[in-house]
Order: sequence, then structure tokens, then C-alpha cells
Amino acid sequence: MHDKAEVRAAMSIIFASAFLAFSIALPFGPVSFMCMQRSIVAGARRGLVCGAGASTAHGLFASLALIATGTMASVLTGWQPLIQVFSGAALIAIGCKLLLKLVTTTKGSVAVPGFLADYGAGLMTALSNPVTVVSYLAIASSGSMIGRAGVTEFVATVAGVVLGSITWYAIVSGSAHALRGRLPPLALRMLNIIGGVVLIGMGVRLAVFPELPSLVPAV
Repeated sequence: MHDKAEVRAAMSIIFASAFLAFSIALPFGPVSFMCMQRSIVAGARRGLVCGAGASTAHGLFASLALIATGTMASVLTGWQPLIQVFSGAALIAIGCKLLLKLVTTTKGSVAVPGFLADYGAGLMTALSNPVTVVSYLAIASSGSMIGRAGVTEFVATVAGVVLGSITWYAIVSGSAHALRGRLPPLALRMLNIIGGVVLIGMGVRLAVFPELPSLVPAV
């Protein structure tokens, strides 16, 4: 009976954490856009792998929130300007890479990145985003994660966070893939151009003008 109660408690934590992570990942930001772009251009698996990289970052952020809420919050507050510059630079680099890929493709030198590159892009974009980690720290500070100091609770929380975030990215990737065969090559090219420009614009806003409101959530 005791084992069954522990299993029920762990499952409850997993579902609650999954719902939490799904809600945090839900705003359509850079990672969701990259999942959509990769799914339309190269297939749903490519978008899902990109989302898996971001979900790994969500799990790391949740771990940090559980381990050292107060310490991490104070550190992030002190380093916030530098983090914003780094985050903006990362988005600008990804946007420039997307546009440069179009130039090389036009010249006939097609270089398709592998799954590792997709995973790394999602991971680095999510890791460089201060909004995501602050969201988990704020929730942890509010007391929503109190009582999860044990190993089982810790693992269940992180597993739920990864599950919830990857669920959202799977929905984005699957939905985008459904449009893949219906879009002409010109539309796909325009999507890449718009995506590169949007990511660069978001990076410039975050790094140079962080006080301006963002039209696109940075998640």
C-alpha cells in the first residue's frame, strides 16, 4: 500500500509539472518558430528534435529552481543586463545563419544540418533565454514546488517538465508538418526569410533595447 501511495504521489507530481511546463512553453517564441520552420522544410522529426533540445533546457531550469531558488534569483538579477545581451546575440546569430543558408542554397551549395544541429539550436536558444528560467524560479519562489526536495519528487518534477514542454513542441512540429506538402517552394523560401528577420529583430530588441515591449514572447 505504501508503494502504491508513492507511485500515485509521483504520478501526481509528473502531471502537475507537465501542465506547468506546457503553460510556460505555450507562448509562440523563437523555439516554437524554429520547430515550425524545420518541420515545414525538413520534416516533423527535425522540428521535434529541435524541441527536444529546448525541453532539455526546461528540465535544467526546473532543476536549478528546485536546488537553489533564492541564490539563482539573486544571481540572475545581478547579471540580467549581460544575460539579455547574450540572449540577443544568440538570436541574432541563429537568424543570420538562417538567411545565409538561403544564399548558399541559391548558389547551389546545399548543406543540410543534421539532427545534432537541430537539437543544439533548440538547446542553446532556450538556455540563452532569461524569461524561461525566471519563470521557473518565480514559480519555485511562490511555494508551488515546496515539498519536492526528495530524490523521487525531484526526478518526477524534472521528468514532468520535460514531458510537458516536449508535448507542446510536438504539437507545433506536427501541425507545421501537415502544411509541408501544401506550400510551394516560394512560400517556404519566404518563411525562411521572415523567420531570419524576425529572429534578428528579436535579438536586437533584447540586446540593445530591452526596455521596449516585445510583440513576440521570448519563450
